[in-house]
Amino acid sequence: MEAAGPVTRTAARRRIAAAGIGDPGGARERRPGRRRPRRRIEEDQEAVFREVVSFTPNPLPDRYYDKDTTKPISFYLSSLEELLAWTPDVEEGFNVALGPPECRQPPLSSGRPRTLICHDMMGGYLDDKFIQGSAAQTPYSFYHWQYIDIFVYFSHHTVTIPPVGWTNAAHRHGVCVLGERRGLASGTFITEWKKGEQLCEAFLAGDERSHQAVADQLVLMAQFFRFDGWLINIENSLSLAAVGNLPHFLRYLTARLHQQVPRGLVLWYDSVVSSGQLKWQDELNEQNR
Repeated sequence: MEAAGPVTRTAARRRIAAAGIGDPGGARERRPGRRRPRRRIEEDQEAVFREVVSFTPNPLPDRYYDKDTTKPISFYLSSLEELLAWTPDVEEGFNVALGPPECRQPPLSSGRPRTLICHDMMGGYLDDKFIQGSAAQTPYSFYHWQYIDIFVYFSHHTVTIPPVGWTNAAHRHGVCVLGERRGLASGTFITEWKKGEQLCEAFLAGDERSHQAVADQLVLMAQFFRFDGWLINIENSLSLAAVGNLPHFLRYLTARLHQQVPRGLVLWYDSVVSSGQLKWQDELNEQNR
């Protein structure tokens, strides 16, 4: 029998692997063993992947959709409870304005009195509520943006959030004077009649935490939906406790809005006087200042 010739290192490794040397289970048993951990890792990765990409639909409330067409719409809130329960949701992105106001050139004189237009059209949220547009032939519209500084969207719901189309239009035609003054789009917070008295008593007659919680929610809404402030319309009588806290509510709301919304604005409607009576003054004086 001839002597074996020289064996290369690679050939030796192959012979050792074939004989199962150093592996009591042999090469045939070891190979599957090496693949099992890899297979388990792949299965675990697949499970994690499925867990990440899977989701459970969380439908938005009915107020986000028109009941007849199911199209997305701008919405309002009808109660203090709804306001306090509201939280920002990425699914509401279709109601968020495109961006801050544009500067218009040439700028208007900074010494000119500001002009406000208040949208009060048949209760609001008509054809303008449809975010994707409306087929109406004669929808209400406003064309003379160059003559105004502030646009207020008004309705008789407790919390009136301006439809995003109005906010975008107001910002697109904004007025900018010395970097300070711009066209502003505002929502409305309104209380009226006996129900309004009860609502105001609920958040104004108690300690400061109550009216601060309401103010914080109003600021959060303006910040999230990218409109510029609020018209506060307290159009009902107030108790002595409630009217005593009203200035604190307005100051806190204004300060918080200025922190979160650059050039934000809080407007006060002439209605309640310092005694708590509902008594229109038709001017700014010591009774409603």
